[in-house]
Amino acid sequence: MPSAFENLCGSDKPLKAEAPDAKEFAGLVRSGLALLKDAENEALALESRFDLAYNAARIRTFHELGITLACRQ
Repeated sequence: MPSAFENLCGSDKPLKAEAPDAKEFAGLVRSGLALLKDAENEALALESRFDLAYNAARIRTFHELGITLACRQ
């Protein structure tokens, strides 16, 4: 049974799979760590801190799952 991602990939589908890119993942990790550091700043509004932490968690999830998605050109 194909995965949800595989159902979205193909010549007539909106996404295509890309090979993992170590440089891209390293950038994601750096970005996620910077977001988490910023989220610790108590001078920021709670909503901003939540948004920073949420986005850091999302980046971490993509990194852990090894997901790289690109829009079909």
